Amino acid sequence: MIRILRHPATNAICIGLFTAFYGAVFLAASRRIVHESLLYYGGTKQGVNPLWNDWCAFLATGHHAYIAYVMIAITLLIVVLLSMRRHPYDEYHTALLINSLALAAVLTLIAIAVFYLLILSDPNGIVVKFTLFISIHWTSVVLSDLVYVLLSRWG
Repeated sequence: MIRILRHPATNAICIGLFTAFYGAVFLAASRRIVHESLLYYGGTKQGVNPLWNDWCAFLATGHHAYIAYVMIAITLLIVVLLSMRRHPYDEYHTALLINSLALAAVLTLIAIAVFYLLILSDPNGIVVKFTLFISIHWTSVVLSDLVYVLLSRWG
């Protein structure tokens, strides 16, 4: 495993594939009008947290395509920076990457637990909640990978 992680191409392929998937899903979902029927918190429902109403309005207008564009742009920057790296990572950078991946896994497990509690407390609007979860999760993964690539480039 460590031998595979030493190669920048592994990082580029993994981040590129997942971002391509999430970007395609977000772009396809932003163009579907039927998607509005899946949004539970539409309009101004009484007693609903304004966050859910605002997020639902954001999704209903298809603006989550902008999230996809930002994720794709940052991923392209990461892939370009990784393709310019000519040699594998040394032991220090590989250990840093492993620690970063372990931290990301722990944070993801915590986020899944919070997401599950949100669903248990109010099962309505699962599409809205899941879209917010994926938006925050994958955007933070892409941004943290960019920080790692920039730090390992100058470190």
